[in-house]
Amino acid sequence: MDIKVFSKGETRIAQISEIESLLKSETDIFWVDIFNCTDAEARILRDVFKFHPLAIEDTRNHRQRPKIEEYEGYMFLIINSITIFNTPDKPTSDNLIFSDLSFREIDLFVGRNYVVSVHNLHEATIDEVKRRFDILGKSFNFTTSYVLYTLLDVVVDQYFPIMDMFEEEIGNLEDIILANPDQKHLNRLFELKHMMLHMWRVVWPERDMLSTLAQPHILNFTEQNNNQYYLRDVADHLLWIADMLSTYRDTLSTVIDLYMSSVSNKLNHNVQRLTILTLIIGILTVVSGFYGMNFIHTWPPFESPYGVPFVLLLMMTGIGGLLLLLKRINR
Repeated sequence: MDIKVFSKGETRIAQISEIESLLKSETDIFWVDIFNCTDAEARILRDVFKFHPLAIEDTRNHRQRPKIEEYEGYMFLIINSITIFNTPDKPTSDNLIFSDLSFREIDLFVGRNYVVSVHNLHEATIDEVKRRFDILGKSFNFTTSYVLYTLLDVVVDQYFPIMDMFEEEIGNLEDIILANPDQKHLNRLFELKHMMLHMWRVVWPERDMLSTLAQPHILNFTEQNNNQYYLRDVADHLLWIADMLSTYRDTLSTVIDLYMSSVSNKLNHNVQRLTILTLIIGILTVVSGFYGMNFIHTWPPFESPYGVPFVLLLMMTGIGGLLLLLKRINR
Protein backbone atom coordinates (compact mmCIF):
# COMPACT_ATOMS: atom_id res chain seq x y z
CA MET A 1 0.00 0.00 0.00
CA ASP A 2 1.39 3.36 -1.06
CA ILE A 3 -0.04 6.53 0.51
CA LYS A 4 0.83 9.92 -0.98
CA VAL A 5 -0.34 13.09 0.79
CA PHE A 6 -0.71 16.42 -1.00
CA SER A 7 -0.63 19.36 1.39
CA LYS A 8 -0.17 23.01 0.56
CA GLY A 9 3.41 23.28 -0.62
CA GLU A 10 4.25 19.74 0.42
CA THR A 11 4.00 16.22 -0.97
CA ARG A 12 4.90 13.36 1.34
CA ILE A 13 4.54 9.63 1.89
CA ALA A 14 2.26 8.62 4.79
CA GLN A 15 1.88 5.47 6.83
CA ILE A 16 -1.21 3.28 7.16
CA SER A 17 -1.69 4.43 10.75
CA GLU A 18 -2.23 8.01 9.52
CA ILE A 19 -5.25 7.22 7.33
CA GLU A 20 -7.87 7.90 10.02
CA SER A 21 -6.43 11.32 10.82
CA LEU A 22 -6.07 12.13 7.11
CA LEU A 23 -9.75 11.35 6.56
CA LYS A 24 -10.64 14.03 9.12
CA SER A 25 -8.23 16.61 7.68
CA GLU A 26 -9.70 19.72 6.07
CA THR A 27 -6.54 20.66 4.17
CA ASP A 28 -4.83 17.44 3.12
CA ILE A 29 -5.57 15.52 -0.08
CA PHE A 30 -4.24 11.98 -0.18
CA TRP A 31 -4.04 9.11 -2.65
CA VAL A 32 -3.88 5.49 -1.52
CA ASP A 33 -2.66 2.97 -4.09
CA ILE A 34 -3.24 -0.69 -3.19
CA PHE A 35 -1.42 -3.38 -5.13
CA ASN A 36 -3.04 -6.83 -4.94
CA CYS A 37 -5.75 -6.27 -2.35
CA THR A 38 -5.31 -8.88 0.39
CA ASP A 39 -7.51 -9.53 3.41
CA ALA A 40 -5.56 -6.96 5.40
CA GLU A 41 -6.12 -4.22 2.84
CA ALA A 42 -9.77 -5.25 2.48
CA ARG A 43 -10.24 -4.77 6.24
CA ILE A 44 -8.82 -1.26 5.94
CA LEU A 45 -11.26 -0.48 3.14
CA ARG A 46 -14.11 -1.83 5.25
CA ASP A 47 -13.24 -0.63 8.77
CA VAL A 48 -11.33 2.60 8.13
CA PHE A 49 -12.83 3.98 4.92
CA LYS A 50 -16.26 2.41 5.62
CA PHE A 51 -16.74 1.35 2.00
CA HIS A 52 -19.73 -0.74 1.02
CA PRO A 53 -19.12 -4.53 1.07
CA LEU A 54 -20.31 -4.87 -2.54
CA ALA A 55 -17.73 -2.33 -3.72
CA ILE A 56 -15.00 -4.11 -1.75
CA GLU A 57 -16.09 -7.40 -3.28
CA ASP A 58 -15.66 -5.88 -6.74
CA THR A 59 -12.06 -5.01 -5.89
CA ARG A 60 -11.37 -8.67 -5.10
CA ASN A 61 -13.06 -9.97 -8.25
CA HIS A 62 -11.17 -8.50 -11.23
CA ARG A 63 -13.68 -9.50 -13.89
CA GLN A 64 -15.93 -6.46 -13.82
CA ARG A 65 -17.02 -4.18 -16.65
CA PRO A 66 -16.28 -0.43 -16.42
CA LYS A 67 -18.92 1.28 -14.31
CA ILE A 68 -19.58 4.05 -11.82
CA GLU A 69 -21.50 3.63 -8.56
CA GLU A 70 -22.55 6.48 -6.29
CA TYR A 71 -22.52 5.86 -2.53
CA GLU A 72 -23.07 8.20 0.38
CA GLY A 73 -20.02 10.43 0.61
CA TYR A 74 -17.94 8.74 -2.10
CA MET A 75 -18.03 7.23 -5.58
CA PHE A 76 -16.77 3.88 -6.84
CA LEU A 77 -15.41 3.55 -10.38
CA ILE A 78 -14.05 0.66 -12.42
CA ILE A 79 -11.81 1.44 -15.40
CA ASN A 80 -9.64 -0.75 -17.62
CA SER A 81 -6.04 -0.16 -18.57
CA ILE A 82 -4.75 -1.79 -21.75
CA THR A 83 -1.47 -3.21 -22.99
CA ILE A 84 -0.36 -5.13 -26.05
CA PHE A 85 1.61 -8.35 -26.03
CA ASN A 86 3.09 -10.82 -28.48
CA THR A 87 2.85 -14.58 -27.96
CA PRO A 88 5.67 -16.95 -29.03
CA ASP A 89 3.40 -18.85 -31.40
CA LYS A 90 2.49 -15.62 -33.18
CA PRO A 91 5.75 -13.82 -34.02
CA THR A 92 5.45 -10.32 -35.34
CA SER A 93 5.87 -9.86 -39.08
CA ASP A 94 5.42 -7.17 -41.67
CA ASN A 95 1.66 -7.38 -41.29
CA LEU A 96 1.39 -8.61 -37.66
CA ILE A 97 2.23 -5.71 -35.36
CA PHE A 98 0.93 -7.27 -32.13
CA SER A 99 -0.71 -10.54 -31.14
CA ASP A 100 -3.39 -9.54 -28.69
CA LEU A 101 -4.60 -7.00 -26.15
CA SER A 102 -4.67 -7.33 -22.39
CA PHE A 103 -7.28 -5.43 -20.35
CA ARG A 104 -6.75 -5.05 -16.60
CA GLU A 105 -9.14 -3.67 -14.06
CA ILE A 106 -8.37 -0.64 -11.89
CA ASP A 107 -10.84 0.16 -9.10
CA LEU A 108 -11.14 3.70 -7.80
CA PHE A 109 -12.80 5.13 -4.70
CA VAL A 110 -13.23 8.91 -4.74
CA GLY A 111 -14.20 10.73 -1.57
CA ARG A 112 -14.07 14.23 -0.13
CA ASN A 113 -10.32 14.42 0.24
CA TYR A 114 -9.02 11.08 -0.98
CA VAL A 115 -8.67 8.75 -3.95
CA VAL A 116 -8.09 5.03 -3.43
CA SER A 117 -6.88 2.95 -6.39
CA VAL A 118 -6.86 -0.85 -6.28
CA HIS A 119 -5.26 -3.10 -8.89
CA ASN A 120 -4.20 -6.73 -8.98
CA LEU A 121 -0.98 -6.47 -11.03
CA HIS A 122 1.83 -3.98 -11.45
CA GLU A 123 0.46 -1.10 -13.51
CA ALA A 124 2.51 1.17 -15.73
CA THR A 125 -0.47 3.50 -15.43
CA ILE A 126 0.26 4.12 -11.76
CA ASP A 127 3.94 4.74 -12.48
CA GLU A 128 3.00 7.31 -15.12
CA VAL A 129 0.60 9.07 -12.73
CA LYS A 130 3.36 9.33 -10.11
CA ARG A 131 5.73 10.71 -12.74
CA ARG A 132 3.22 13.40 -13.69
CA PHE A 133 2.73 14.38 -10.07
CA ASP A 134 6.49 14.66 -9.60
CA ILE A 135 6.67 16.98 -12.62
CA LEU A 136 3.92 19.22 -11.22
CA GLY A 137 5.92 19.69 -8.06
CA LYS A 138 5.00 20.59 -4.51
CA SER A 139 3.60 24.02 -5.37
CA PHE A 140 0.73 22.63 -7.43
CA ASN A 141 -2.70 22.85 -5.82
CA PHE A 142 -3.82 19.25 -5.90
CA THR A 143 -7.50 18.39 -5.55
CA THR A 144 -9.29 15.08 -5.33
CA SER A 145 -10.89 15.53 -8.72
CA TYR A 146 -7.51 16.41 -10.27
CA VAL A 147 -5.97 13.18 -8.92
CA LEU A 148 -8.96 11.31 -10.38
CA TYR A 149 -8.56 13.17 -13.68
CA THR A 150 -4.88 12.23 -13.92
CA LEU A 151 -5.60 8.54 -13.33
CA LEU A 152 -8.34 8.55 -15.97
CA ASP A 153 -6.31 10.58 -18.44
CA VAL A 154 -3.31 8.23 -18.25
CA VAL A 155 -5.56 5.21 -18.83
CA VAL A 156 -7.25 6.82 -21.83
CA ASP A 157 -3.93 8.00 -23.27
CA GLN A 158 -2.89 4.34 -23.47
CA TYR A 159 -5.69 3.74 -25.97
CA PHE A 160 -4.38 6.08 -28.68
CA PRO A 161 -1.23 4.08 -29.61
CA ILE A 162 -3.44 0.98 -29.84
CA MET A 163 -5.72 2.79 -32.28
CA ASP A 164 -2.68 3.80 -34.36
CA MET A 165 -1.55 0.16 -34.45
CA PHE A 166 -5.02 -0.95 -35.55
CA GLU A 167 -4.94 1.59 -38.37
CA GLU A 168 -1.45 0.58 -39.48
CA GLU A 169 -2.14 -3.15 -39.45
CA ILE A 170 -5.45 -2.81 -41.27
CA GLY A 171 -3.67 -0.75 -43.95
CA ASN A 172 -0.91 -3.37 -44.26
CA LEU A 173 -3.41 -6.21 -44.55
CA GLU A 174 -5.39 -4.32 -47.15
CA ASP A 175 -2.30 -3.90 -49.36
CA ILE A 176 -1.25 -7.54 -48.90
CA ILE A 177 -4.74 -8.89 -49.63
CA LEU A 178 -4.90 -6.92 -52.86
CA ALA A 179 -1.61 -8.47 -53.99
CA ASN A 180 -1.86 -12.02 -52.65
CA PRO A 181 -4.82 -13.04 -50.45
CA ASP A 182 -4.18 -15.91 -48.08
CA GLN A 183 -6.18 -17.74 -45.41
CA LYS A 184 -3.86 -16.52 -42.64
CA HIS A 185 -4.71 -12.92 -43.58
CA LEU A 186 -8.42 -13.66 -43.19
CA ASN A 187 -7.73 -15.25 -39.79
CA ARG A 188 -5.87 -12.13 -38.71
CA LEU A 189 -8.74 -9.91 -39.86
CA PHE A 190 -11.13 -11.84 -37.65
CA GLU A 191 -8.65 -11.62 -34.75
CA LEU A 192 -8.53 -7.83 -35.14
CA LYS A 193 -12.30 -7.69 -35.30
CA HIS A 194 -12.53 -9.69 -32.08
CA MET A 195 -10.03 -7.40 -30.34
CA MET A 196 -11.93 -4.32 -31.47
CA LEU A 197 -15.16 -5.80 -30.17
CA HIS A 198 -13.49 -6.43 -26.80
CA MET A 199 -12.12 -2.89 -26.75
CA TRP A 200 -15.54 -1.51 -27.70
CA ARG A 201 -17.04 -3.23 -24.66
CA VAL A 202 -14.54 -1.32 -22.52
CA VAL A 203 -14.61 2.06 -24.23
CA TRP A 204 -18.39 2.37 -24.55
CA PRO A 205 -19.23 2.21 -20.80
CA GLU A 206 -16.15 4.30 -19.96
CA ARG A 207 -17.38 6.98 -22.34
CA ASP A 208 -20.74 7.12 -20.56
CA MET A 209 -18.97 7.08 -17.20
CA LEU A 210 -16.76 10.06 -18.10
CA SER A 211 -19.73 11.96 -19.49
CA THR A 212 -21.42 11.50 -16.12
CA LEU A 213 -18.34 12.52 -14.14
CA ALA A 214 -17.90 15.68 -16.23
CA GLN A 215 -21.20 17.07 -14.94
CA PRO A 216 -20.57 19.74 -12.26
CA HIS A 217 -22.98 18.33 -9.65
CA ILE A 218 -21.52 14.80 -9.61
CA LEU A 219 -18.35 15.45 -7.58
CA ASN A 220 -20.06 17.94 -5.27
CA PHE A 221 -18.45 16.34 -2.20
CA THR A 222 -14.93 17.29 -3.41
CA GLU A 223 -13.03 20.50 -3.96
CA GLN A 224 -13.37 20.55 -7.74
CA ASN A 225 -11.50 23.73 -8.63
CA ASN A 226 -13.08 23.63 -12.13
CA ASN A 227 -11.57 20.22 -12.76
CA GLN A 228 -14.78 19.13 -14.48
CA TYR A 229 -13.26 20.81 -17.55
CA TYR A 230 -10.37 18.32 -17.39
CA LEU A 231 -12.83 15.45 -17.06
CA ARG A 232 -14.72 16.75 -20.08
CA ASP A 233 -11.48 16.62 -22.01
CA VAL A 234 -11.02 12.94 -21.10
CA ALA A 235 -14.65 12.28 -22.05
CA ASP A 236 -14.01 13.93 -25.42
CA HIS A 237 -10.97 11.70 -25.97
CA LEU A 238 -13.04 8.61 -25.23
CA LEU A 239 -15.73 9.80 -27.63
CA TRP A 240 -13.04 10.19 -30.29
CA ILE A 241 -11.71 6.70 -29.60
CA ALA A 242 -15.23 5.25 -29.80
CA ASP A 243 -15.72 6.93 -33.19
CA MET A 244 -12.35 5.60 -34.38
CA LEU A 245 -13.29 2.09 -33.27
CA SER A 246 -16.56 2.30 -35.19
CA THR A 247 -14.68 3.47 -38.28
CA TYR A 248 -12.04 0.73 -38.03
CA ARG A 249 -14.68 -1.95 -37.53
CA ASP A 250 -16.44 -0.78 -40.69
CA THR A 251 -13.08 -0.70 -42.48
CA LEU A 252 -12.37 -4.26 -41.32
CA SER A 253 -15.69 -5.42 -42.74
CA THR A 254 -14.76 -3.74 -46.03
CA VAL A 255 -11.33 -5.42 -46.04
CA ILE A 256 -12.96 -8.81 -45.36
CA ASP A 257 -15.25 -8.21 -48.34
CA LEU A 258 -12.18 -7.22 -50.33
CA TYR A 259 -10.51 -10.50 -49.33
CA MET A 260 -13.53 -12.47 -50.49
CA SER A 261 -13.55 -10.57 -53.79
CA SER A 262 -9.81 -11.11 -54.28
CA VAL A 263 -10.13 -14.83 -53.58
CA SER A 264 -13.09 -15.02 -55.97
CA ASN A 265 -11.17 -13.17 -58.69
CA LYS A 266 -8.15 -15.40 -58.14
CA LEU A 267 -10.39 -18.47 -58.42
CA ASN A 268 -11.96 -17.11 -61.60
CA HIS A 269 -8.50 -16.61 -63.14
CA ASN A 270 -7.50 -20.16 -62.23
CA VAL A 271 -10.75 -21.58 -63.59
CA GLN A 272 -10.25 -19.58 -66.80
CA ARG A 273 -6.74 -20.96 -67.24
CA LEU A 274 -7.92 -24.49 -66.58
CA THR A 275 -10.75 -24.02 -69.08
CA ILE A 276 -8.33 -22.86 -71.79
CA LEU A 277 -6.04 -25.79 -71.02
CA THR A 278 -9.01 -28.17 -71.23
CA LEU A 279 -10.07 -26.75 -74.61
CA ILE A 280 -6.53 -27.07 -75.97
CA ILE A 281 -6.32 -30.68 -74.80
CA GLY A 282 -9.75 -31.26 -76.35
CA ILE A 283 -8.60 -30.00 -79.76
CA LEU A 284 -5.48 -32.15 -79.59
CA THR A 285 -7.55 -35.16 -78.54
CA VAL A 286 -10.06 -34.71 -81.38
CA VAL A 287 -7.40 -34.38 -84.08
CA SER A 288 -5.18 -37.16 -82.77
CA GLY A 289 -8.22 -39.36 -82.15
CA PHE A 290 -9.48 -38.88 -85.66
CA TYR A 291 -6.16 -39.87 -87.22
CA GLY A 292 -5.64 -42.59 -84.70
CA MET A 293 -8.77 -44.51 -85.78
CA ASN A 294 -8.25 -47.74 -87.65
CA PHE A 295 -9.21 -46.42 -91.13
CA ILE A 296 -7.99 -48.19 -94.26
CA HIS A 297 -7.85 -44.94 -96.17
CA THR A 298 -7.42 -41.44 -94.76
CA TRP A 299 -6.25 -38.05 -95.90
CA PRO A 300 -3.45 -37.41 -96.15
CA PRO A 301 -2.58 -41.06 -96.65
CA PHE A 302 -0.55 -42.83 -93.99
CA GLU A 303 2.28 -43.41 -96.42
CA SER A 304 2.43 -39.69 -97.32
CA PRO A 305 5.63 -37.98 -96.08
CA TYR A 306 3.55 -34.84 -95.35
CA GLY A 307 0.97 -36.59 -93.19
CA VAL A 308 2.53 -35.94 -89.78
CA PRO A 309 3.48 -32.30 -90.52
CA PHE A 310 -0.07 -31.72 -91.80
CA VAL A 311 -1.63 -33.10 -88.61
CA LEU A 312 0.72 -31.06 -86.42
CA LEU A 313 -0.08 -27.92 -88.43
CA LEU A 314 -3.78 -28.68 -88.08
CA MET A 315 -3.41 -28.95 -84.29
CA MET A 316 -1.45 -25.67 -84.06
CA THR A 317 -4.00 -23.92 -86.27
CA GLY A 318 -6.85 -25.14 -84.06
CA ILE A 319 -5.08 -23.98 -80.88
CA GLY A 320 -4.24 -20.60 -82.43
CA GLY A 321 -7.81 -20.11 -83.60
CA LEU A 322 -9.13 -20.98 -80.13
CA LEU A 323 -6.80 -18.51 -78.38
CA LEU A 324 -7.68 -15.78 -80.87
CA LEU A 325 -11.40 -16.40 -80.30
CA LEU A 326 -11.03 -16.27 -76.49
CA LYS A 327 -9.01 -13.06 -76.75
CA ARG A 328 -11.74 -11.39 -78.79
CA ILE A 329 -14.43 -12.59 -76.36
CA ASN A 330 -12.57 -11.16 -73.34
CA ARG A 331 -12.24 -7.69 -74.81
